[in-house]
Amino acid sequence: MSEETATQSDGHLNGTASLADTGEATPKTNHSLRFWGIVASLAFTALCSSIEGTIITSALPTITAELGGGSDFIWVPNGYFLATMVMLPLMAQAANVFGRRWLTLISVAMFTFGSGICGGANSPAMLIGGRVVQGLGGGGIALMINIVLTDLVPLRERGKYMAIVQMVSAVGAALGPFLGGLLTERSTWRWVFYINLPIGGTSLIALFFFLRVASPPAGTWTEKLGRIDFIGNAIFMASTVAVLIGVTWGGTVYPWKSANVIVPLVLGFLGIGLFLTYEWTIAKNPSLPRGAVVERTAATVLAVTFLTTLCTYWSFYFMPIYFQGVLGKSAFWSGVDALPLFAGLFPFAILGGILLSKFGRYKPMHLIGMSIVTISFGLFSLLDQYSSTAAWACFQLLCAMGSGLMIAILLPAMQAPLDESLVAVSTGVWTFVRAFATVWGVTIPAAIFDNEVASRAASLSNQTLAGYLNGGKAYQYATQTFLDSIQEPASRAEVVQIFSSSIKIVWYVGTAFAGLGWLLVWLEKEVTLRSKLNTKFGIEEKKKEDEEKMAKNGEENKDGEESKIDEEKRAELHA
Repeated sequence: MSEETATQSDGHLNGTASLADTGEATPKTNHSLRFWGIVASLAFTALCSSIEGTIITSALPTITAELGGGSDFIWVPNGYFLATMVMLPLMAQAANVFGRRWLTLISVAMFTFGSGICGGANSPAMLIGGRVVQGLGGGGIALMINIVLTDLVPLRERGKYMAIVQMVSAVGAALGPFLGGLLTERSTWRWVFYINLPIGGTSLIALFFFLRVASPPAGTWTEKLGRIDFIGNAIFMASTVAVLIGVTWGGTVYPWKSANVIVPLVLGFLGIGLFLTYEWTIAKNPSLPRGAVVERTAATVLAVTFLTTLCTYWSFYFMPIYFQGVLGKSAFWSGVDALPLFAGLFPFAILGGILLSKFGRYKPMHLIGMSIVTISFGLFSLLDQYSSTAAWACFQLLCAMGSGLMIAILLPAMQAPLDESLVAVSTGVWTFVRAFATVWGVTIPAAIFDNEVASRAASLSNQTLAGYLNGGKAYQYATQTFLDSIQEPASRAEVVQIFSSSIKIVWYVGTAFAGLGWLLVWLEKEVTLRSKLNTKFGIEEKKKEDEEKMAKNGEENKDGEESKIDEEKRAELHA
């Protein structure tokens, strides 16, 4: 590929060829024990928070039966997701003002404290409140992990280390429902939350000792608070809450066409538009600078990130539905059978990070990854109640290959054309887009499935079953328990056929989303991935060593200059 000329516009770097094209060798790095301690601590923390995002789903019926609360319990899982998102722009801006270390520690502490509240809850309100506290901590954890990693390694190297953390996070989220069911069945639902106390405590201690990074310049609290965009963040929070209220109520509490769903969604999206207008025209210290998202490659990668994450969680949630609602397997065995999808992410995420570091090229891997995801979704649509084990296992592995390759190389690609001063802000935007996509990755296929099942339920000979499936909650009935409750073999076969046909439509729509992601990749420009680290928030130990080295060199130069002057004076006297 020919090398494009590097230009600067509004402080941002635009398209150049990769380092591989320029002949520059991949930088070799020898990291300290502290560095690996930080990475290990971050990965451990990410696993804990990501599991908690989904572990509640299988334990929720048991919790509802014990604490009561009825339809309010929909906020137990969704309150967590809402809280993880609303604070992201504020946290990203605060990370530049107050530094990384204490915000990370506070996030882990909040998550752990919220887990304790949930585990000891004796009412629905207490449980939901605890989940919100957990979510605030969990959102901070997800953001600060990515920011700290971008501070530790140069852009070209980030994929390798992000692969470790993000892969663990994705697998944790996928395995959460399985672990929740296991803990609830073998012990008590309270351990779904109490398990985080020793894990979070250990993570907090490890981060306290290892995570020692440089702090921003000193200043008064008034000066620092003056740099925070409180008005913009308030608009963003209100808008995000409105959108997620509509998403949460849609298809569960109220029909999607109800005003109770449509109004919050419309107001929320209008609010997001108002937020962007305010940030780019009025705000003195915007939490979302225009330059972080309007650059072509950065904006395109954000869109691809949304679609990749949406498709990943689409498969995470609907392969178990296929196993339970079509093949009639238990929740435990559906988790086991989905292991090719979950575990397959591990090697391919690592591979993607290594290839990015070696070749410095992200666009070809984006094209390959999205094409594989698109093909795998098309193959998923071929599955039915007669499909072989080899078929669904290989299709899942193929999907894991495509998703895994993409996991670690999206954020570096987004940051490639941006100035290093936008690291925290761009990471916050990217983290929000991923979190937002996870919500739609469950909501959209569930709505499609419910509508398809409802439209086919009228043909059932058993009108009682038709009444169940026509209520817009088919997603909840696609289980082994429901199928086993159907006494008539013919009626059971009809229901399985309806589930199978409806899931095919779900995969068709998913294929369209994945294909759109592949098309968008062509809009990206190949930009040089910087091989040198340029940050004010590096490891403290390294910074001190550099300062000492510079001081030593300065003293040596000074001594050399004095010695040279003395020699010149002696020469003059001798003459």
